[in-house]
Amino acid sequence: MQNMTHRETPGARAYSTQITHRTGPHIGRVEDYVRALRSIDMSSCERDMLRAHAKAPGREITGNQLANTIGHFGSRIGNRKYGKLAQKIALAAELPMCKSDVSDYLMAVFTLADGEQQNSEDWHWVKHEEVVEALKKTRIV
Repeated sequence: MQNMTHRETPGARAYSTQITHRTGPHIGRVEDYVRALRSIDMSSCERDMLRAHAKAPGREITGNQLANTIGHFGSRIGNRKYGKLAQKIALAAELPMCKSDVSDYLMAVFTLADGEQQNSEDWHWVKHEEVVEALKKTRIV
């Protein structure tokens, strides 16, 4: 079971809507995500996944729940589709991928959320506050 939280400062921190510094090398600032979200093309399914994750209690969701959001079944498809979206956002925001031994599409999700692999092949994701704020500013949420 892997735990992939990559913030530079461990533990909880107080968030504000004025996050102006990066909290990890692969985690953007609110304005980075706003710029990226405004510049990429997204399908309605991709928007639905972003909304579902942002609105989930505690901003926590699993790959299986992401798949169900878009009418699919299985954590692998949910994580893969979310990872492909995360890659688009990361490239547009000019964010580096975190270094990890997981697949490329899973690595990309860490630009949107911290993750921990569950006992199964599924992952538990907690969306970065910076992403939630950007989704609000772009009126996606």
